[in-house]
Amino acid sequence: MRASSQRARRRGRRLFSLFLWTLAGLFLLPLLYVANASLLGDWELNLHLQEIGRYTDGYFLPLRFPPYEPSLGRYGELFFRRPEVLQTFVNSCLYALAACAGMLGVAPLAAFAFAKLRFRLRETLFYAYLFVMLLPYQLMGVGQYMAMYSLKLLDNPLALILPEIFAPFSVFFLRQYMRAIPDGVLEAASLDGASTLQQYARVALPMSRPALVACGLLAAAKCWNMIEQPVLLLETLGKYPLSLYLHAMMGGRAPVFYASCVLALLPMALLFLLYGDDLMEGIAQTEEG
Repeated sequence: MRASSQRARRRGRRLFSLFLWTLAGLFLLPLLYVANASLLGDWELNLHLQEIGRYTDGYFLPLRFPPYEPSLGRYGELFFRRPEVLQTFVNSCLYALAACAGMLGVAPLAAFAFAKLRFRLRETLFYAYLFVMLLPYQLMGVGQYMAMYSLKLLDNPLALILPEIFAPFSVFFLRQYMRAIPDGVLEAASLDGASTLQQYARVALPMSRPALVACGLLAAAKCWNMIEQPVLLLETLGKYPLSLYLHAMMGGRAPVFYASCVLALLPMALLFLLYGDDLMEGIAQTEEG
């Protein structure tokens, strides 16, 4: 009986692993399609673009894997003949870095106050933050536009960066993590003569490193993928982020579109590979908190 139950468990684990690998393959299929299409030669790419969307022929988005004649020509065109794409890539990097750096300077302070300090209307203010976080951007967009118009920041990169610095989600995420920090640790630091600010800088911040990394990655990814905000707040093409420029390229079926998609994927994929463990740890411990 015991041997049969162990075999049944092993069989169940294998089936579950097979299911997870199949699911992962389905999620990776679009990435494989984009990477493969970016290596198509000129004639093959032109044929592929003509085929896209022909439902009457019984297929859609045909996969040509592997390419008959792999070529890096799309990447050569991207790096040497399409400077506007590289400009939008640089814009996205600068916007994400600025928003992430500003958020890491502001959100941990607010999160520490909500998690460990006692003051009037603390819970009311926190739930107001939570309510704002749950509102879709379609409801917040008009108010954000009016605020940026009043501050004379329309068509200015700060119109994208400032709202991300003060995003409610970052405060909520870090507050949930900091709640799990034992009060006894902070009390011990207080007995050693540490002020509230020193407790925050020397105790709470170092102990919150996984959550800070996870929050920074999530904030950078959100800023990297934004589309509605630049559509509403930017007018100059040279200030567009890559996410918005890709959306414009998609309608014209530009040959360099697939290579640009690969370029857009690389920074976030690299960050996940470098800090994936910290991201998973930060999310897991935040759920426990």
